[in-house]
Amino acid sequence: MATSQTSNLAETVIEEASRLQEFLSGLDVQSWANNSTCEGWTNEDVVAHLAGSAEGWATNITRAVAGDAGPPEGQSFLPPGERASHSTGPAARQSRQQSGTQVLDAFTAGQDRLQKVLKTLGKEDWDKPCFHRRGALPVKAYLGIQLQELALHGWDIRWGLDRSAELWESSLPVLVGLVPRWMRTAFTPGLGLPTPVLYRFDVSSPVAVNEDLLVNGDAYETGPSGPEPADAVFHCNTGNYILLMFGRLQVERAVADGRLSIDGSFDQAKNFNAWFKGF
Repeated sequence: MATSQTSNLAETVIEEASRLQEFLSGLDVQSWANNSTCEGWTNEDVVAHLAGSAEGWATNITRAVAGDAGPPEGQSFLPPGERASHSTGPAARQSRQQSGTQVLDAFTAGQDRLQKVLKTLGKEDWDKPCFHRRGALPVKAYLGIQLQELALHGWDIRWGLDRSAELWESSLPVLVGLVPRWMRTAFTPGLGLPTPVLYRFDVSSPVAVNEDLLVNGDAYETGPSGPEPADAVFHCNTGNYILLMFGRLQVERAVADGRLSIDGSFDQAKNFNAWFKGF
């Protein structure tokens, strides 16, 4: 049997996939062909990516349980410091042979296979190392990144069709815990912007975040919010905090849309998007 924490994570992944599947089943032909918020990707491209990812995740977890955390055939670990990116634009469309409901069927099949694998895991399996292109991770951490993919790419699709779309609340606790790992990947040092700059995040609900982020130009550090004045304070709910940290919100537009409010220097707040880029 899995622990309560890992069991809840598996259930959250399953719930996220089910809600997205239900949403996608209501799309018309034009909606499938619309551009998502991922530059160069249509909604069909994003769902095809998620479908392929689920198949790969199921395979890698199965291999991890068997004691193999090495790269599958045709894949390799990324060199240190290299940022991976998925095929975009014409390349993504060329690699996708299906469209519309066929893509949805592939997404459903991929998630069904992943869910079957998750239901076979025992408590001894969750800490086993599992292949990830940036380095082997415990199965439980690997699955958390799958939830990140589902939640953020699901929002990419929904926001393209509804500008009021929010992240679904059940995933927020896990996503908050993934922010530090993402920041290490997304940080862009040496930009020549004014430093040091102290950012503060004032997030009260539904998952509280009260944290300071100090950028020194070539590095950054985080810690609990302190008494000293911050250069820019971000006020928002947890969902919009996640969207900001994972590069989905541009500060200026997010303020105009009412997703963020800023105390302090607005120019320094806007620079946050340069320091921590989504990709």
